[in-house]
Amino acid sequence: MKYDLVFEGGGAKGIVLVGAYEVFSAEGHTFGRLLGTSAGAITAALLAAGYSAKELLDVLAERENGKPVFAGFMGEPAPFDKAALENSAIRAVFRNIDFAFIPKAVEDKLGDVLTNTLGTDKRFRNFFAFVERGGWYSADRFLKWMQDKLDTGQYQGQPRSFSKMTLAEFYAATQTDLSLIASDTHANQLLVLNHRTAPKLPLVWAVRMSMSIPLVWNEVIWDGAWGTYQGRDVKDHAIVDGGILSNFPIELFISDAPQVTRLMGPKQDNAILGLLIDDTQMVQRTRPELALVNVDIDPYELRTVQRILRLVNTMTTAHDKMVIDEFRHLVAKLPAGGYGVTEFDLSDVDRNTLVESGRQAMKRYFSNPPQPIGAQPESAPAGQASRIADDIATRILEP
Repeated sequence: MKYDLVFEGGGAKGIVLVGAYEVFSAEGHTFGRLLGTSAGAITAALLAAGYSAKELLDVLAERENGKPVFAGFMGEPAPFDKAALENSAIRAVFRNIDFAFIPKAVEDKLGDVLTNTLGTDKRFRNFFAFVERGGWYSADRFLKWMQDKLDTGQYQGQPRSFSKMTLAEFYAATQTDLSLIASDTHANQLLVLNHRTAPKLPLVWAVRMSMSIPLVWNEVIWDGAWGTYQGRDVKDHAIVDGGILSNFPIELFISDAPQVTRLMGPKQDNAILGLLIDDTQMVQRTRPELALVNVDIDPYELRTVQRILRLVNTMTTAHDKMVIDEFRHLVAKLPAGGYGVTEFDLSDVDRNTLVESGRQAMKRYFSNPPQPIGAQPESAPAGQASRIADDIATRILEP
């Protein structure tokens, strides 16, 4: 059976998606359109590039310097150049500090020295990046890894060579309708990145935008060479993880409202299946959650950051929850509770446990799939449910 697949975002917990897809494929199912956010965008892009379930499992097992390759995604920012230092918000703060007893020339020199230290010294660059670019870590190693994956192995008997392709070129080469979700923080708008909406955008940068968890990785600034989004100039707009506005926009496949089909293309006859990373279902850990001493600083561990993220989550996931509840027959819930969003340095045992959680959840779904909406006594009629999808899809796409 052919399904249009939706992959939810979840950072390191996205490993569970691979186990689910392995069972999906083993059951003989195929995919039509693909839609992904954050970790789900990575999974969707690799599937569109022809990765098999086995290849995805091999990717999860990759190691570098004795650690999972994903641990390297939490990279140190490179030293900031002179122009970035001079135009930084931190430098502006120092300019606005006026000590009456210190000559202006001395103040300026001190401000330059402090800014240069914060922006170039290895001990402080993460903080500087956090303030200036919205993320504690650089994602340069992720970008290089993604490029390598898009040029590794074979696609339909030929060497893969997708890393330099735009979304339009990638669609022409694969005929796979791939959409990745990101958020434009300048326009306060959800972006659906595909060959229709952003044809000149490089595929690797579309994935990079979608996985850019705010406060963790540096935001992406839209380059003018990447063209427009839906014909609108978005040059210099800051783009981050699509999960900020919708982490599981399954309604984009369900709705056939004109404003949705302009982005997604005509509604297909394929079945629809959403793979949801479910934090409410705990997965037993095989390693202690807390170490006696931990000298690493993770922005997700800071209470202020956690408060901000909880508020954002509360404000932005209401529509996701509504559509998940309404279309629960289209959703396979994959238990991932107890694993962290930025926990990329998982042991082999923990990684395999999470993969197995996805496998078992997918087997349960196919062995006893929920009844369609309208067949359940408490559900809305099919027509009303479709209108709900239209309404929610329209709302999340509004600036």
